[in-house]
Amino acid sequence: MYKLLLILKYLRKRRIAWVSLVAVTLCTAMVLVVISVMGGWLRMFLDTNHALGGDVVIYTDQGAQGFGNYQAIIDGVKKSNLVKAAVADIETGGLATFNNRKQELVQIKAFSDMSEVGKINSFAHSLYREYKQPLKQIDDDPSLSVDEKARRVAALDAKGPTFDKPFPADDYRHMMPGAPNSGFDAGNLPGIICGTDLILPKTETGSYDRDKYDIYHAFVKLAVLDFSTISSATPSMPTRTYWLVDDSKTGLWQVDFNTVYVPFDRLQRDIGMAAQYAPDGKTIVRPAHVTEIQIAVNQGVDVYKARDEIRKIVDAVAPPAFGQEALTVESWDEHQAQFISAVEHEKVTLTFLFGIISIVAVFLVFCIFYMIVVEKTRDIGIIKSVGATNWGVAQIFLGYGLLIGIIGAGMGLLGAYLIVHNINELHAWMGREMGVKIWDPRTYIFDTIPNTMQAADVIWIVSIAILSAVGGAIVPAIRASRMHPVEALRWE
Repeated sequence: MYKLLLILKYLRKRRIAWVSLVAVTLCTAMVLVVISVMGGWLRMFLDTNHALGGDVVIYTDQGAQGFGNYQAIIDGVKKSNLVKAAVADIETGGLATFNNRKQELVQIKAFSDMSEVGKINSFAHSLYREYKQPLKQIDDDPSLSVDEKARRVAALDAKGPTFDKPFPADDYRHMMPGAPNSGFDAGNLPGIICGTDLILPKTETGSYDRDKYDIYHAFVKLAVLDFSTISSATPSMPTRTYWLVDDSKTGLWQVDFNTVYVPFDRLQRDIGMAAQYAPDGKTIVRPAHVTEIQIAVNQGVDVYKARDEIRKIVDAVAPPAFGQEALTVESWDEHQAQFISAVEHEKVTLTFLFGIISIVAVFLVFCIFYMIVVEKTRDIGIIKSVGATNWGVAQIFLGYGLLIGIIGAGMGLLGAYLIVHNINELHAWMGREMGVKIWDPRTYIFDTIPNTMQAADVIWIVSIAILSAVGGAIVPAIRASRMHPVEALRWE
């Protein structure tokens, strides 16, 4: 009992110990904030990229012209009981002109089967008009019961993305300047989906003012390179006009800022990846090509086991032709391995560096406790003269260090939680009031700073902080325990 009383007395009276308490608090908060942001960045990258692509990816390193026989590969892959769905896609670049005014270099993407896309990735859930807006309407409708809301949400989830236009054909015929005399029917132009950040600027609060911009009345002219003519002296760059029908917000800034989605058949034909026939119109000279196949595996299936089986199917269905490399079959994390490794190493490096800085807390505890032991030499002599053991005296200072570690780590945890939980609001406030912009989505990929803390990170960092405080008190505790009571009482 006397040990606890002395520990609490020293904590209240010896205010110099508060310096070590502050050091433990700041170091704990600093490391937790750093590891939470870096770890959150890595988790967001993994989750977003996994959500945007399939569990397994098939592609070629042969260049932008892709590979053929993709439908045979898809049909073969779908026969496996490990596979849930598969879809081919084309990725290429182009020049987009919006309403004959704004021009942007864009990444163009098209999926071969829109009904399969929702089974493979989260593209359908990224759409505002077709998913997010009706989802909010369902959620905000007070007349719907919980069961009815769940039924409508399930139906919305089951609905695949489309390029359906939101207005009647006659409306489009009058929206495009000069359309009646342009030589084509504007009402029958295909739809295009654009990344949200490509067409809508953000407000100061990080939201989008959709009422200010009439984006679904815009037309987009898309110029692409026809790869079938790339070896000629004058490569062809067909231009096709689309109506903007929806916008996609994936959460990955680089994707949302420069990506457009168009109907598969049209893009495949425009860039020269459609099947090429002999003059008889029946014999296929060159099969249709794609750049990638995304595959989703059934729930509970090991991705690497599925990858190995899919690789065997691909080798059997589409063996490499003479002079060509075999198609590459990888799991989604292998496909992103280079970037994932870089982020993981950056997280470890930053945590290590801030951990080294945090060692200052151990030295502060050591120095301050050593000073306290020296100042309390007579008290130690009195305690030992009335029967306290060496271990009992050591326990006083070890308990003192433990209490400082617990309080400091607890305060650091609280501070880190408040910072991380409100980090985007704090960053916005710093931008408004101080003109400081630390987090730029063009540099850090995501348009928001990660604001979650992992329980595992909290447990081991708080534990290390407490143990560090106790570790700093070990040497002073040993010195105090070894004092001779008579010499301690004589100390001046």
